[in-house]
Amino acid sequence: MVRNYRKRVLILGGYGSFGARIAQMLSSEPEIQLIIAGRDKFRADLCASRLPNLAEGLRLERDSINLAAQLKALHLDLLIHCAGPFQDQDYRVALACIEARTPYIDIADGRRFVCDFPRLSAAAEAAGVPLVTGASSLPGLSSAALAELAGNFGRIDSACIEVAPGHRIERGLAMVRSGFESLGQGFPVLRHGQWRETFAGNRLRRARLAHPIGERWICDFNVPDLELWPRAHKSLTDMRFGTGVQPRPLQLGLAACAHLARLHLPATGSWFASLGHKLAARWPGGSPHGGMQVRVHGQDKSGNLLAQQWQILGLSGDGPWIPAAPAAALARKILQGKGPAAGAAVCWQLVSAYEILRELAPYSVVTATETLEEQTGPARPVPA
Repeated sequence: MVRNYRKRVLILGGYGSFGARIAQMLSSEPEIQLIIAGRDKFRADLCASRLPNLAEGLRLERDSINLAAQLKALHLDLLIHCAGPFQDQDYRVALACIEARTPYIDIADGRRFVCDFPRLSAAAEAAGVPLVTGASSLPGLSSAALAELAGNFGRIDSACIEVAPGHRIERGLAMVRSGFESLGQGFPVLRHGQWRETFAGNRLRRARLAHPIGERWICDFNVPDLELWPRAHKSLTDMRFGTGVQPRPLQLGLAACAHLARLHLPATGSWFASLGHKLAARWPGGSPHGGMQVRVHGQDKSGNLLAQQWQILGLSGDGPWIPAAPAAALARKILQGKGPAAGAAVCWQLVSAYEILRELAPYSVVTATETLEEQTGPARPVPA
């Protein structure tokens, strides 16, 4: 009898916007057998049929009461959880993976979901399986960008992440829902060494990325990095994050909705997110180009002021491949036995920028690192 030694990888939510891209990235590997899973068996089968290597579709719901038993029966080598949004989810999928002794990755970017995830570490260590959360743009890619920059700094004082997605791209409902439903919700940010309150949709402002993206309008949103970066670099006194949509009238409308939500008016909700998803897809104008930039300010190892910036641009509609790449890169490491040890961890520099960019080689994605000359020079003394 010939036994099948291919690694079995289940992607939960595998026919969604990011799950399908992760599946396509991994499908080129002949030693991986993909299982595309979700609540809709037809869509799972359809996605599986489009992959170059043999894959299968499966009806599997993240809220199943016997999820752990189902995972055990599948004899998986890895589960990748893409069935968002994650902002209000609990850890039932990760706990089921612990019980089934199945390694786990997710693409969560909900702040509490990601930042509190290590509480599962003792149970995961006892089961002998690695669990990793946040294997996406934030904080998977952003922490890799920080690693690229941090080696030039003796001390990091402030940091800023700005994300400007393209408009003429395919977007999933789960991603839109998480954005719409969070409008107006308050959260703490680090400003001048103090934790201060802001809210999703606040502080409408301009951001400028490299050509062909140019100037975009962004506003505050809650992401894990706002908490993770100050944990990793105790010298940080300012940590900012902003994102926005195109065209400009759509972004202005979202900012207005955020302020209405602060007044407890019915400006947001599931029905509004569904409407926004349809509206955004049909809104004229906008660009197929998007990107993310990470700026770090501080002092170099000689005590001089230093400011550097790392950018990644997704051109011609290829931007949505960027958030999928960290999970694909980490999946390869785990399946090769080179991943993290047993326990529950945040995807904080578990994959390098090089490993992520290797996944993005077939797509129109470029990166650049530059020193911001106008913000360098001798450090000014701090007043007594």
